[in-house]
Amino acid sequence: MKVSTSRFGTIEIEEKQVIHLLNGMIGFPEEKRFVLLRHAEESPFFWFQSVENDSLAFVLTDPLWFQPDYDIEISPEDAEGLELDRASEGIQTLVVVSIHPSNGKSEITANLLGPIVINLRNRLAKQIVLYRSPYSHRHTVPIHGNKKP
Repeated sequence: MKVSTSRFGTIEIEEKQVIHLLNGMIGFPEEKRFVLLRHAEESPFFWFQSVENDSLAFVLTDPLWFQPDYDIEISPEDAEGLELDRASEGIQTLVVVSIHPSNGKSEITANLLGPIVINLRNRLAKQIVLYRSPYSHRHTVPIHGNKKP
């Protein structure tokens, strides 16, 4: 299928690449179909491009890249909605990255309170809001980070 995007032009993807976000992204509840695109070969970043809205894309990364002890608890309700079994295999967790220009430099932050959990087997995903968490919605990401996971 062909997907029009404002950043990448028209791209060709297979239907099996589409990720179905159960409740949409926070602030964009109507946007439920996305495709995950690698930013560059060795980059730790991805683009989470809406399939229906050509100008909507989020930058994502694996939080383990810069926060190796990052750990979340998925509620039984969220696990059921995502059709997860007890094993954590086949799950990918990504977080939204923001770039904040300041004094000629850019600060990169990640929303560790609102991770996106993807069931890789069925391509169902959900942005989960963590409660009672030590993480921040604006966690500083070191420019060089750690090794790519």
